[in-house]
Amino acid sequence: MNLKKINSLIIGSNIEITESKNKTLVGLKGKVIDQTKNTIMLKTKEGTKRIILSHIRIK
Repeated sequence: MNLKKINSLIIGSNIEITESKNKTLVGLKGKVIDQTKNTIMLKTKEGTKRIILSHIRIK
């Protein structure tokens, strides 16, 4: 799923990153705790990460 095409908020959803320009993010799972036009804040086991939406695809 390409996040650019999502018009609704995904806050509270559990997601997994399946593709990314940054290969260290692939496989990262967590709960979306905040969302802006260009980023999401993901709460993971390792901590909180802000991720640029245009760089990822999720499942």
